Amino acid sequence: MRRRKGFTLIELMIVVVIIGILAALAIPRFLAASKKSKVSESRVVLKQIWEAAGTYYEEEGYYPPTWTFNNASTKNTNWNTLTGLIVNRPSGYPRFTYMITASGTNFEAKADPSQSYDASVRDVSVVTINIEGVITGGTF
Repeated sequence: MRRRKGFTLIELMIVVVIIGILAALAIPRFLAASKKSKVSESRVVLKQIWEAAGTYYEEEGYYPPTWTFNNASTKNTNWNTLTGLIVNRPSGYPRFTYMITASGTNFEAKADPSQSYDASVRDVSVVTINIEGVITGGTF
């Protein structure tokens, strides 16, 4: 009898099952790492907003008024700038709605994911930074 070259059906099925198991283990970890990076980006943007607001306060004597930088409910690259407050927008489409809530000497900025077009961040808590520069939130 002559022996055929190639793989048997059983061998191919075993390989497919092994690949499936590895994918089932890897994909959830990748998604969690992706979400962490998005939250990290929001913290960096909030820190930049806080620093810009501090500069604004030094120049004007009060914090900038209540302001929304973008609306993340749709994919857009719109980034509303406020005169005297220079904040670079995040790379790509902003996944969080960034806003300042300020009046006089009170200041708070937040990154709100609740209405984001990116469904993966909707379960992340609102990330805020206060007048002292303390960042809270961003848990999921």
